[in-house]
Amino acid sequence: MLSAKSSFFGAGLKCSLILLLGIALVSCGGGGGGGAGGSSAQMCAAPRPNTSDMAGSIDTEKSWVRDMMNEVYLWYKDVPSVNAANYTAAAYGGSNYRALDAYFTALKTPNRTASGKPVDQFSFTVPTADRLNQQAGISSGYGIRLVFIQSTPPRLLRVAYVEKGSPAETAGITRGDTITSLDGVAVVDGNPDQLNASLFPTTASKSTVFGIQSVGSSTSRNVTAVSSQSVAITPVTHAQTFTQGTNTVGYLTINSFSVNSAEKQLIDAITLLKSRSVNELVLDMRYNGGGFLDISNQLAWMIGSSNLAGKVYEKTICNDKKPFAICDTADTFQQTSQGFSQPAGQALPQLGLKRVFVLTSASTCSASESIINGLSPFMQVVRIGSTTCGKPYGFYYLDNCGTSYAAMQFKGANAVGFGDYADGFSPTCQVADDLSKQRGDTSELMLAGALSYISTGVCPAVSTGFRKSGSSADSGNYQILRSPLEEQRWYTSKP
Repeated sequence: MLSAKSSFFGAGLKCSLILLLGIALVSCGGGGGGGAGGSSAQMCAAPRPNTSDMAGSIDTEKSWVRDMMNEVYLWYKDVPSVNAANYTAAAYGGSNYRALDAYFTALKTPNRTASGKPVDQFSFTVPTADRLNQQAGISSGYGIRLVFIQSTPPRLLRVAYVEKGSPAETAGITRGDTITSLDGVAVVDGNPDQLNASLFPTTASKSTVFGIQSVGSSTSRNVTAVSSQSVAITPVTHAQTFTQGTNTVGYLTINSFSVNSAEKQLIDAITLLKSRSVNELVLDMRYNGGGFLDISNQLAWMIGSSNLAGKVYEKTICNDKKPFAICDTADTFQQTSQGFSQPAGQALPQLGLKRVFVLTSASTCSASESIINGLSPFMQVVRIGSTTCGKPYGFYYLDNCGTSYAAMQFKGANAVGFGDYADGFSPTCQVADDLSKQRGDTSELMLAGALSYISTGVCPAVSTGFRKSGSSADSGNYQILRSPLEEQRWYTSKP
């Protein structure tokens, strides 16, 4: 888990501050200080032993941050004038990290999208030690993914899914369950500190009693989950087929491109679907926050046909200083494995499809949106669900004095130059995320909507409104609670 204070419960919920419930964070595989920051690089207020850190001050670290933003930040021309002297450790509880994070945040562009949301919702910092410890896709916790239907009292907290083999699954917690209490403290109006202490144990093997109300039940039951230090992420959770008239429809869920194992799991899943001669595919990315662009690129190739050979998957657009070698370059569709978890250079299977149905939500972000954008010039991409998060931006981590800075440094565009989707991709058919059913159940609204479209060629009737269940605040468009590290497009090479 991150060392920054975890917080789910409070008066104002901000996803950018939310940390994980037992799900690992993954580094980009690149990074390093590069040349950003000039002569102030590694001049630190608290030099770390056995590193290249030199004696400096918080002022030299702030100088590095400002120089770095001026060099690599996508919107460097729009950085506001900020008095660095206001950002002292004393003003932030004695924490240099918090002071530097606040200064970095203050330097982000104030510009807004057409809908009024901030253009840069995504730049963030993380302690370097934390990000380096996450590459294996293993973390401590319960292996549970939650969504707030109502984040302020009276709170309503439900389960989006649990990881396979996790303590949560062992305890019998499942998709759609409402979390009513934690160690006897009511979620609806309980003390935030007590609730957070139950969800974010500071020691291994903590037993937490979850009050659970199952879908369709009017009463709660108590189950106990014991936190683990080795909750593994399973990126691909479903690879199955359905018969829909004369069609054999493949259904594939991919929850993350952030874990190395996603490469092999996707290759195995596509190989299975190909062996079953699928001629339609429903790709469930409703909770996919992105990750390695190389892995999403491979999946896009495997969905399509050989006519994608040599075509552009994504172009990289930087600021006019072109601070990285990748600026103004284009990635073509990758036809072979890249060595994440499958030996590099092996030919990838292809389904040879002319269209794909993608299940989307506000949690569909970044590298998962790249699949939608990258395939759109070459095949029909039918979006079933709700509007995606809107993140065409990416970065390399740049490290200084024990902090990794993720300033958005480039924008991705497809083969026809389109990359302006900061307000997200709206759905072809608006359909609610149906927490009353398991994913893969053909009666679950989003999957049912895709199957209906395959049969009829038109949006299903359920698309006329979101499912109203559980609360008047329930829109059916759920954004799972996760760290900003999980909503990314990353390159694996160094800048």
